[in-house]
Amino acid sequence: MANTARHNEVSGTAGVAVAERVAAAHSLWLSTLPTIRRAPSAELVPLAEPITAPVVTAAGAVTPGHGPVSDMAVSPDGRRLVAAHYGADAVSIIDTATMSVTATASGVAEPYAVVVADRAYVSAAQTEDESVVAIDTATGVPFAAKNIDSSARALAVSPVGDVLYVARTGDELADIAAIDIESGVIGVIAIPAAPGASVEALRVSADGARLFAALSTATGGTLLIIDTRSRAVERSVAIPGSIGDIAAMPNGRKAFATGWDAELGGVVNVIDVAAARITDTIGIGGMPTQLVLGRGGELAYVVDRDQIVVLCTTANEIVDTIAARGELSCLAAGPDGRLYAADFSGVISVLQVGSATDSALRELMSAELPQLAVAAS
Repeated sequence: MANTARHNEVSGTAGVAVAERVAAAHSLWLSTLPTIRRAPSAELVPLAEPITAPVVTAAGAVTPGHGPVSDMAVSPDGRRLVAAHYGADAVSIIDTATMSVTATASGVAEPYAVVVADRAYVSAAQTEDESVVAIDTATGVPFAAKNIDSSARALAVSPVGDVLYVARTGDELADIAAIDIESGVIGVIAIPAAPGASVEALRVSADGARLFAALSTATGGTLLIIDTRSRAVERSVAIPGSIGDIAAMPNGRKAFATGWDAELGGVVNVIDVAAARITDTIGIGGMPTQLVLGRGGELAYVVDRDQIVVLCTTANEIVDTIAARGELSCLAAGPDGRLYAADFSGVISVLQVGSATDSALRELMSAELPQLAVAAS
């Protein structure tokens, strides 16, 4: 969804009001709430055996009542799911244990991308430029905002929650803003790109040492591998055709990128990070969009219109497909093996995903998703 279209459709005055209200109340951007520091995840031991078809069971559903979901993210502890409703200027906070809406942030103009650390961070449109709004995930209250002076394409947050990365795109500029959470000071990561290029996706490695960026240009796509300490591009990998969403293994050694190939159609490219080269290309077919990792990186889930394609990240092959109730808008994976799938009707369905060894009985319930009980909001 183009940012230009978003600005033309809605004036975004609510986003301005949030920013002005916050600016008057807080001199420091995000220092008003206590910051919980979390240690980075340890590097995972490579799997000895490739995963076969996972065990997938239906676990519930919720309808927040604000229309289609543009993006979702799960809190690091897995207790809260944050969903952005672009068309309703609203953000829902969902308790994952009960799958019920516990709070709603209203008046966040055209929320598009969301990430969660100690707080939720949501990109919000304004009349001219865009901002990032910080939301308390316990109360749903927007308590701070930061103008980023251009269009926000993607967000990422460091594992310890101290730096927020924002992909910015303007008429003659594409770069990444690195915002210090405590002070609000913005550092800039320069992107080697011609005018018209844009960064469409951002991911941070589990140790916080690398930032991965999907750069889209008129001639093709590039995966940028960025050192977060020096804030400089270390390596780049040219992606044939195009690049869409990206994901990185917890140990940071392998990355994945959706794209389009003239012969294979929709694909997922597998990238060796150290060698900065594509080592495998998995034909998906259809039109893959979003890509997320689950179960500690054992599985990758790819949105392909009305189905979820499941990949084994060890063998680099498709192990299953899960049919959805309708065309999917986005996915989010929790740390407990749960997968959250949102469709364009605004329903968020929950799947519990286990490894094939978790049970002798493989119970695929995707065909029964329409019969799931819908929790009241």
